[in-house]
Amino acid sequence: MSVFTFTWLYHHSFWYRSEDADGYKNPDEIAVGVFPKHNDDMRLEVAWTIAPFMLIVWLTYVSWVPLDAVWSETGQDGYHGEECEEGQSSNNQLDDYGIVTSECYHVIEITAKQWVWAFDCLDLSTEICDTGSDNIEVYGTVPLLSLKTGETYLANMRSEDVTHAPWFLGMGVKEDTLFGAQIGPSEYNWPTTVWLPISSVVDDQIILCTEYCGDAHSVMAGKLVVHQ
Repeated sequence: MSVFTFTWLYHHSFWYRSEDADGYKNPDEIAVGVFPKHNDDMRLEVAWTIAPFMLIVWLTYVSWVPLDAVWSETGQDGYHGEECEEGQSSNNQLDDYGIVTSECYHVIEITAKQWVWAFDCLDLSTEICDTGSDNIEVYGTVPLLSLKTGETYLANMRSEDVTHAPWFLGMGVKEDTLFGAQIGPSEYNWPTTVWLPISSVVDDQIILCTEYCGDAHSVMAGKLVVHQ
């Protein structure tokens, strides 16, 4: 390979040589050791500075609402209100911009460890949230999380060993689960959260891990089932 490469290089270096060098007019008056003359165009320089800046401002503006919805705060200033009372429904609604708003939300827990997910519905009824297991080709038997259409869930997440990140493929949602992080005064820490608004357009989907977490990272999977 080296012989071929250098033979090709030397051949082209000597074979493809311009014979017009002496007749070149040198419009920019380029000379050895002399800084070349610029062809300035103030209008062009202003345009390619201002145009990208305006594009960045516009992209920031149009992405602000979706980002704010993904990381919505709880309470009246957020998109999903307060935690639901017993028997109360979220009644979430999907608007024309793809933003989900809810009257309230339910709390669930997701615990990650090498290399499995653990889902906990806490005190929610099986009509609102249920867990189990299912078999998925390639991944084998995986934990299952069943959530109800029209309901919104706030998942408190933590890790028992290393950093993981559940990725709900159909919703395009993922967030890191951390180990050893301490946020707030609680002795039992839930350092990260993720919103799971189960609107009418959400279907059954696989849950994968998007943070490399060891040898079996590629098969750390779960399944989200949406029921009516």
